[in-house]
Amino acid sequence: MSLNQKTLNSYVYTLVFSSLSYGLVFGLYMFVYSDFMAIALITIGIIAFYSFITYLIFAFPLQLLLRRNPRKFSLIYFLIYTAVAFLAVFVFLFIDYPPSAFTVFRSLHYYIMSIAAALIYWFWDSICLQK
Repeated sequence: MSLNQKTLNSYVYTLVFSSLSYGLVFGLYMFVYSDFMAIALITIGIIAFYSFITYLIFAFPLQLLLRRNPRKFSLIYFLIYTAVAFLAVFVFLFIDYPPSAFTVFRSLHYYIMSIAAALIYWFWDSICLQK
């Protein structure tokens, strides 16, 4: 599969918009959760950076596979992105907190983070890339 400049730009836009959206959603959540402390707004950039890496490692290769049969706002694609997001969030939580990694399945934050990551990437993928 050859990538022309327009297609490559679409992939980059998907990665950047998804990362910024994820960072904004959870950064603002942290801002509200921290009782509106302005320093918490820094987490928007930090979360966006880490989500960019995560999307690049996990979602981008999956996006290349799914692009072979493009569908805009496909529920099947959303479910596939969700399954991969559950794996990606688990891996990053396992790296961060190895002894308590399996207790993550009891945490509501794990499910919210995973579904939000999949939803955001699926949304931007459908807008930027799918036909």
